[in-house]
Amino acid sequence: MKYDVFGDIHGYAQELEILLQQLGYERKGGVYAHPLGRQAVFVGDYIDRGPMIRETLHLIKDMCDAGNALAVMGNHEFNAISFHTPHIEKGGFFRDHSLTEIEQHIDTLKQFKHVEQEWLYFLDWFKTLPLFLDLGYIRVVHACWDAKYIQWLKENYTGINTDILRLANDKSNRGEVFTVINETLKGKEYTLPAGHFFVDKGGVVRNESRIKWWTPKAAPIDFNHYLMDCPPELANESLPDDVEPFSYTDHVPVFFGHYWLKGKPSIENNVAICLDYSVAKHGYLVCCSVDVMDQQPVMKLSYQKAL
Repeated sequence: MKYDVFGDIHGYAQELEILLQQLGYERKGGVYAHPLGRQAVFVGDYIDRGPMIRETLHLIKDMCDAGNALAVMGNHEFNAISFHTPHIEKGGFFRDHSLTEIEQHIDTLKQFKHVEQEWLYFLDWFKTLPLFLDLGYIRVVHACWDAKYIQWLKENYTGINTDILRLANDKSNRGEVFTVINETLKGKEYTLPAGHFFVDKGGVVRNESRIKWWTPKAAPIDFNHYLMDCPPELANESLPDDVEPFSYTDHVPVFFGHYWLKGKPSIENNVAICLDYSVAKHGYLVCCSVDVMDQQPVMKLSYQKAL
């Protein structure tokens, strides 16, 4: 099988259609398919932020239903399920309805304002999405592939239910389920040394930064190379000796999104390829086409600038 793996879309359906067409996909009977049988794969985060969220969901789900695509869950889909599912035991919902959460979901809520049943239909679909795909020659996950967590999911995860939602959203008791679900969908974080922090894009002061687990193991392991958001004063300092940097070292390429990379899309590490280049922040929607030759994946990036 030959695959075209797409990064985070966030409701940018127009850019997705342009990229699909550039790659040779054709719309027949309202559903995109490739005449040579290539299969599209989507890494999650289909909703929130963009102008055409409904159109994005219809396009992707129709392709999946027709057998022309595969899709995994992103953290935005998981958050949406949690936001809309009542917490029977505690009252309210599994995700808070404070201003912060509402702002994240507001574009999606607006676009489904008069078609609530349609939104419930897609929420049910989100619950069926796998958290990862192991397709033999390639792997796909939304934020982080940690082999021990993937094994846990294989042995224990049977889909979204109230127990998963309760445990994965329990910030006061960060147990095994919380860690597995959150790190798979949202990435690993490193607690900064005491007194150090950064301010995120939303203006929130944070003392935990996501790690660049896809950085080649041979790369320098100072804070600047290891952290997504590194306070300037730590940039050139080496990681403490008691910290074992986490990185992906398997030979099977894994594709993921989530990290809002900037600049021109590129492949930094041939076995760990991030495809999120901030289409919702005037960046690029990215796809990596994968062909297997002599049992080795050959990869080529394509991308479309946000319109």
